[in-house]
Amino acid sequence: MDRVTARQLRALRGVVASAITVLLAATAHTVAGGGAPAPLLLVAAAMLAAPPAVLLVGRRPSVLRTSTAVLAAQAVFHGVFALFGGPSTVTFVTPVGAHVHSAQMVATGTHAMTPHSMSAAHVIAALVTVVVLHRGEWMLRAAGRGIHRLLPLRRARVPRPSSVRAVRATFAAPALRAVLLVCSVGRRGPPALV
Repeated sequence: MDRVTARQLRALRGVVASAITVLLAATAHTVAGGGAPAPLLLVAAAMLAAPPAVLLVGRRPSVLRTSTAVLAAQAVFHGVFALFGGPSTVTFVTPVGAHVHSAQMVATGTHAMTPHSMSAAHVIAALVTVVVLHRGEWMLRAAGRGIHRLLPLRRARVPRPSSVRAVRATFAAPALRAVLLVCSVGRRGPPALV
């Protein structure tokens, strides 16, 4: 397997950052009382957040760039979810006419918690995401080095022959072409007119 180039590693960091950010933001959104987003909406948000995250992550892991990528991905998630996801948070109990100013509104179950719980859940999700992304790559590399040390199986080195010599066949077999072409027609071209 070839080594990963710097561009590939940067792209991988950005895509993983956007996917983890959107997943943790959706989890925080659901836990804080919001509706659970549809899986395709999560995929769309992660795909929209990936290009900015790739640009923001940079060549080397940095807490500042990772935090910026996480905030950008959460902003994309909120934009996508506000446009396409979830039911309305307020419903009207009495019919609302053109001049009914005292219509009663009731909060539905999607935002029945305190108003700051959603913001707090997203801040916690953002902090967890930054820690996971910043230290996660280091932990994966350390685990890979440990596994590499435990497994002494490297590429088996097979000695190459110094010279290759041709070997002649010792038996007489019918020529493959003669066997395959026994029933072939010798004429080529379109049929002759009679």
